[in-house]
Amino acid sequence: MTIKKWLFAMLIPVSLFADVLQENGIFPNVKLKDQFEKEVVINAQTKQIIIAFTKAQGETMKAFLETNPNYLNDNNALYMMDATEVPSVIMSMFMMPKFKKYGYSVGLVEDKQTAQTLPKQNDKLTVLSLDNLRITQIDFKEAL
Repeated sequence: MTIKKWLFAMLIPVSLFADVLQENGIFPNVKLKDQFEKEVVINAQTKQIIIAFTKAQGETMKAFLETNPNYLNDNNALYMMDATEVPSVIMSMFMMPKFKKYGYSVGLVEDKQTAQTLPKQNDKLTVLSLDNLRITQIDFKEAL
């Protein structure tokens, strides 16, 4: 095996694993759409990103946002959901019609590489606090 082939073989697996976001890091430029196919814009004004990874966490967020309908706007916050583990048939037939009834945007993370960068703990929402796209704090919460 030539050195070039060996180096290439060694670098491929490394590039497949993205680093998990950490405090003091910059939130990357990711392309997301919400349930209405509208682009979700994460910019310098975004102060908080809340991420749900499970159906139960999604239900927790739904209940919270129903009782606090202005939370996202008042806090310059975005709500995202990791949809990478949901089969596309389930997403299109059941979940999307349900999400379209919500009065708020749900940014859908559909790319596995992006999802792998999101910090998470079992059974907890991830809450990223941002200042000019810099991650100032990462919290894991059962509810807001």
